[in-house]
Amino acid sequence: MKKHKYGLVLSGGGTRGFAHLGAIKALEENGIKPGIISGVSAGSIVGALYADGQDPEKAMEMLANKKLWRFIKIIFPKKGLLKMTGFERTLQGSLKAKRFEDLEIPLLVHAVNLNTVEYTRFDKGELIQAIKASSSIPVVFQPVEIDGHQYVDGGVVNNFPVEPLVDTCEKIIGINVNPLGEDYNIKKLSAIAIRSFHLSMRNHAETRRDQCHMYIEPDEVQYYGILDLKSASKVFEAGYRAAKKALAEMD
Repeated sequence: MKKHKYGLVLSGGGTRGFAHLGAIKALEENGIKPGIISGVSAGSIVGALYADGQDPEKAMEMLANKKLWRFIKIIFPKKGLLKMTGFERTLQGSLKAKRFEDLEIPLLVHAVNLNTVEYTRFDKGELIQAIKASSSIPVVFQPVEIDGHQYVDGGVVNNFPVEPLVDTCEKIIGINVNPLGEDYNIKKLSAIAIRSFHLSMRNHAETRRDQCHMYIEPDEVQYYGILDLKSASKVFEAGYRAAKKALAEMD
């Protein structure tokens, strides 16, 4: 017997992470609740809110009502262009739990240690710093310092952290919010950079999807940017529909 009946893997993907919340709503409606969550970047944020006992729709509304300029602060670009000052305040005001041990569902958060070049898992101790570290996209955001080490977005190395759940869960449900379709409008340098980043993240999920009993990938979210707060409700609904479809195919 494995420790948990269901394990949930949540990929990174910026504001496409709202699709995670929609998919979780569909899973709940079908009586599925994970015993453990493994998340990275946006998946760590959603995972923390859900593990904290928050309703998926209310969590979506709470995050979507926060303007991007309140999440970030522009700084002189020595280590990163943006600082997550407002984002940290938002998490502090939104999470009841302050430590991993306070969460209702066990949560594994992943980041990359820049100093030791290690893919690091956080599952105990202070919660918000670990989420910030996991969500700190290199160059865009400053690295997050924890115990003298600098950390960045875990999605750089593995954007679909299914491995820690394989030996502890009877069934694993994976949600990847980084689908890629054809795009012939890649002209600007920024578009090339984002597309290349997505290619890497997409590959992480593709090579690991066979370890999931259910794999949810909302194709529609490819049409939304990774910092598009205005489309939060549409991305949420895309995740909900994709999960409903996956559940129907499992029946």
